[in-house]
Amino acid sequence: MKVCLYLEAENVVARSGFRTAFAQHLRALQRVGIPVTTDPSDDFDILHLHWFGPRSLYYLKKAKQQGKIVVAHAHSIGSYDFKDSFTLSNTFAPLYEKYLHYFYELSDAIFTPSEHAKALLQVQGISRPIYVVSNGVDLEKFRFDAQARQQYRQRFGLKRFTVFSAGNLIPRKGVLDFLEVARKLPQFDFIWFGQAWGILAFDSEMHQALDERPPNVKLPGFIEETPGAFSAGDLLFYPSYGETHGLVLFEAAALQRPIVVRDLPEYTAAGWHDGENCVKGCSLDEFCEKIQRLAHDEPLRARLARAARSMAEANSLDRVGHQLYQLYRELLSPNPPGLTRRGTACRAPTTGEGLGERPE
Repeated sequence: MKVCLYLEAENVVARSGFRTAFAQHLRALQRVGIPVTTDPSDDFDILHLHWFGPRSLYYLKKAKQQGKIVVAHAHSIGSYDFKDSFTLSNTFAPLYEKYLHYFYELSDAIFTPSEHAKALLQVQGISRPIYVVSNGVDLEKFRFDAQARQQYRQRFGLKRFTVFSAGNLIPRKGVLDFLEVARKLPQFDFIWFGQAWGILAFDSEMHQALDERPPNVKLPGFIEETPGAFSAGDLLFYPSYGETHGLVLFEAAALQRPIVVRDLPEYTAAGWHDGENCVKGCSLDEFCEKIQRLAHDEPLRARLARAARSMAEANSLDRVGHQLYQLYRELLSPNPPGLTRRGTACRAPTTGEGLGERPE
């Protein structure tokens, strides 16, 4: 088989989760020896789309006309992850969701990064078979490096116990809560790695809070070398209000950083359990109490970090590459489950199942 992994407008989304997931899957396929191209004008057997713009729609329809299998990767679910993001996103969320529904229904199958995302798509009435495929985490890249930690701590002026977070500076990510917790905990350093989109993601309350942020908060912007930057932190505090995957959790876990998150059902469904491999909270006071406890309890931080590392290992690129190979092979088979009759559901193997065979 040969796969075309395509990401439209790669430069535009270079600092987004779309680009990260695309790059992770490209490396995963290369590691397990699957022939892959990123040029949809090449010859291929399966077109795997990581975005849903007009060029992606064009190549989707063209591939279908040629009788080829098309996979749409549902990184976005619709209103769930579009609201409270970019300027006027709440106004256009219903129309956005209708377009995604149209786009996904044109495909032969849908890959999405979590069971929670799959369930949301099913509730919306998506009839195409949906497979859960992790975005993966590169364990070779995300290795804790003590020297890099010191370099980045010096670069950012971090001298105390450091709480970090990462992602686009948009309301849905919990930026306001991050700033308020930092205000309540002036004895710690707080740092957020991520792009500020200005007028494209303008929220008056959030931007005023960013302008008036407490002195213990640093905003270095987007950082290309995330392993070193994340290593500079001591604890990941990720107060997002909704995620389809939460890639930053797996990256922090790979670096054995303890994790504090909002208590969301999608995390529980993905295997993140309070007190086992992370700590969960709901209110500002709860976040503050748990961050303080972890800051003063090194054995607890170490135990949580070791357990979190196991979550990262379960989502390694090797495992994701094998899963992609098995799913591609299934979709190319003479009678692929779920594709023989429109609307028939099929169960995808979860990460860790059916991974014994390597590509030939």
